[in-house]
Amino acid sequence: MIFFSKNDRIDLFINLTLKFKKGEGLMTEILFIRHGETDCNKKRLYYGHLNPGLNENGLRQLKNTKINLEKMKENKNIDIVFSSDLKRCKESLELLEVEKNIEKIFSKRLRELNFGNIEGKTYTEIKNEFPHYIDEMKNNWRYFKTDGGESLFDLQKRVVKKIDEIKENYKNKKILVVAHAGVIQSLISHYLFGNLDGYWKFRLDNGSITKMMVTDDNFIYFDYINK
Repeated sequence: MIFFSKNDRIDLFINLTLKFKKGEGLMTEILFIRHGETDCNKKRLYYGHLNPGLNENGLRQLKNTKINLEKMKENKNIDIVFSSDLKRCKESLELLEVEKNIEKIFSKRLRELNFGNIEGKTYTEIKNEFPHYIDEMKNNWRYFKTDGGESLFDLQKRVVKKIDEIKENYKNKKILVVAHAGVIQSLISHYLFGNLDGYWKFRLDNGSITKMMVTDDNFIYFDYINK
């Protein structure tokens, strides 16, 4: 992954625009969609590897996502689909009604952060039951992990490796990825900042669409985030 100064990015963007207006060059497109709402979201629980399905609002959100994809014509020419293997992502994918003949691959490596022994708990419950976690959660948030869990650094390393494999194996294809907020935020931060510094800078609503573009010489940018 190569990182550029602001001026370099502007020059590259201008050159890319001219290049593609002329019909030259090829692009890999990756559409990231966050799953719809679950009751765990609604209750503001820490949950990553717990496996709830979508609630009524989540079902509505993904029906709207399907409509938005159609309006933007992003539902066209999808070559392959990857998804977290958790129920909320599988149900979200079903509601998008991607063509049946398109290959769909479900992966544990696209799961949300594993919160270990605080899975299914509210912040207040964590504060009461695990008060020794609180300072680290605030001050060492990149590397903090609970018993049995993983850190955001671990999560980012896991999902970046997976997406790098996907974009390498499916060059110049259009790829749909259904995943989780932590997964997508980690990826955005990695590809834009090279680390976790951008993790909290982007909001990702349930059912939102984020589009990453990769040129044939591996320049990466985001066409849009949280649409």
